[in-house]
Amino acid sequence: MSNEIKAIIFDLYDTLLYIANETKPYTKLFLNLSLQPAEFKQAKAIALTEDFADLSGLVKRIKPDANINLQPYEDEITKEVKSAVLFPETKRVLEELQKRNFRLGLISNLASPYKKPFFDLGLDKYFEKALFSCEVGLQKPDVRIYQRILQDMKLSPSQTFMVGDKINRDVNPPKSMGMNAVLIDRHKQSITSILSLEEIFQYF
Repeated sequence: MSNEIKAIIFDLYDTLLYIANETKPYTKLFLNLSLQPAEFKQAKAIALTEDFADLSGLVKRIKPDANINLQPYEDEITKEVKSAVLFPETKRVLEELQKRNFRLGLISNLASPYKKPFFDLGLDKYFEKALFSCEVGLQKPDVRIYQRILQDMKLSPSQTFMVGDKINRDVNPPKSMGMNAVLIDRHKQSITSILSLEEIFQYF
């Protein structure tokens, strides 16, 4: 396997970086809008697969007649985004992969405001291709988002290695289409996983 791998594809949140001050403003907003379970699920999908400049656009899309003060939620989102922090080994690992001539890609399920840390923390310079669900209209575990990055980077499944923290989004879907994948589990809840990004080098 090691000789064939040409590109490493990463998840973003809880893989390369994390929110230090997590308050879940979208969940709070959807609860405050009194959405039914099915509506809640749909609202979440819309937030992750459509690009909104602010929450007013999102709320108009999911509940046009809602009359709600969105400023507290906007403020919470801003605080969450500002609290994003890289894991200690992230840049070191990305730089080492570049030195070894691996191509780097990224697939992230996120709402529009959460793209910012990727750029603010300087990750964008490492990646040849980054797919954000809110821009491409697809989200993991939909295999089409994996097919999209393979197509964009002109790679076959066997040439790629996916690293992410959700087995049902980041591991099983790419494996089902012939990609290599590993779960990063920093909390040691799974025996078939790595605990740190540095452990991926054992696979190459």
